[in-house]
Amino acid sequence: MTALDKKIQLWGVGTARTMRAHWMLHELSLPYETVPIKARSGETQEVSYLDINPKGKIPTLVHEKFVLSEGFAILRYLSRLTGNPEKDSFQLSLEGQAIYDEWASFILMELDAASLYVIRRHKDLGEIYGGSSEAVNSAEKYFEKMLVTACREIDFTGYLWGDRFSEIDILFTTVLDWAHFAGIKLEGKLVRYARRMHSRQAYRLAYDVNYA
Repeated sequence: MTALDKKIQLWGVGTARTMRAHWMLHELSLPYETVPIKARSGETQEVSYLDINPKGKIPTLVHEKFVLSEGFAILRYLSRLTGNPEKDSFQLSLEGQAIYDEWASFILMELDAASLYVIRRHKDLGEIYGGSSEAVNSAEKYFEKMLVTACREIDFTGYLWGDRFSEIDILFTTVLDWAHFAGIKLEGKLVRYARRMHSRQAYRLAYDVNYA
């Protein structure tokens, strides 16, 4: 039995972060089982789940006996598992790999963790973390500043990293989706880019599973 023949389970639905893993699985046409538990539903704190992922978070990927519990690591693992999506010469170069790392770090840290998740914590989850309009407004402004600075010289008519679709497009599109749902106004070129990504069959299939 090869690695690709082993059963894949993905635990978690309902968030931008779980959407990323579902989308990647569909881009790679990998068969998998969805276990549709949701954040803050109590399901992530059940003993049966904590035995798999002691962090009590989603998503979690289970590939036979191998477990990953961080979303970006799941994307990277699936890409390496299949050898897809294929990469262009820039993406394979030393400089290209460095730019990949830069984009991934920027999206996950500055846009996701330092901005959008702050908004979620102090707006949508204010009853848990404490509501704070000041924290929300500050995070929105920081998100907009970072986005404008990073995207100033990009026209977004192609892909974000190189000439082929990659995990970076998954990360960035889900961040744009999250920002839209949070009420943040996006530039026209970003809206058009997101719509192109939304038109991908894998995105639509993953959306139906993740947000059912």
